[in-house]
Amino acid sequence: MAATACGIAHAARGTLDPIGTWSCVVWGHPDFGDERVLLSFDTTGVARLARLENEAVPAWSGLTPWVSEDREMRFSDPRTGRQYTADLTRENLGGSWRTLTRTGGWWCGVADVTVVPETPEERAAVLPPVLPLVTATPRYPIEAIRTAKQGRVVTCFFVDAGGVITEPELIELSDEVFREPVLMALKRSRYEPRESGGQLLRPSCRSYTFSLDKLAQHEIEVE
Repeated sequence: MAATACGIAHAARGTLDPIGTWSCVVWGHPDFGDERVLLSFDTTGVARLARLENEAVPAWSGLTPWVSEDREMRFSDPRTGRQYTADLTRENLGGSWRTLTRTGGWWCGVADVTVVPETPEERAAVLPPVLPLVTATPRYPIEAIRTAKQGRVVTCFFVDAGGVITEPELIELSDEVFREPVLMALKRSRYEPRESGGQLLRPSCRSYTFSLDKLAQHEIEVE
């Protein structure tokens, strides 16, 4: 198992190296909403997770050892029962999680640290706030209205120090007709800037539900 983990760093070109500390958002649970966490992976296969709770980040909790096969990374969280997978051929670390009854996803940006943060203060500094200032609502495409088409889009992205959304990726897209309105809404949205933290990119996710019932109320549900 350790040999498998160590082999990641020397894998074929185009394979993402997950070793290090990552600032992440875990989405998809209806009760918890978006959860901001730190994930840490080392070369021996050890995986750890620390959650942001009330503006503090308590001690690391252990995960099952991470393994890789065919450029897919896998590990589990015994506390929540979530089984995580990631496609290591992607540019960003992230993927999906599942339990016996639910599914969701996770999205990460590399943490700007040279050593693993071992104190609550160090861990909190690696998970800076991601607070929206302007949340633009996408327009409902005329083509979709004419064909009575509804749908859902989940997008994950990074927020730079100035509060601007960068590198958006559509994780879930029910129909191509909704792509452009969502991307345009992201361009018009802004988050609170962060003066400290240098060029650290903060990960975040957002979901949109395009419903004709909501359209009648001039609303699109944004989560």
